[in-house]
Amino acid sequence: MLHDGGMVMPYKGERDAILAKPAVPFARVLKENAEKLGYTYGDYLVALAAEALDMPQYSPPSRHRRADQLDLPQEATTKAA
Repeated sequence: MLHDGGMVMPYKGERDAILAKPAVPFARVLKENAEKLGYTYGDYLVALAAEALDMPQYSPPSRHRRADQLDLPQEATTKAA
């Protein structure tokens, strides 16, 4: 397990490193959003990609989220007659 500022980080399984070099103003927004949502910068980028590709199983949990907290179910959409 890795230590990050006193927090024990769980093993995430085998990973691949991908380098991203966004423009500085865009990177600033990404980093601010990651911090607000309780993600590391890398985990936030992975969460965005997982959402964009409709692959939520690869989205890492936010650090603000309790380990025992369940996902909220998505609301069903219905078509009016």
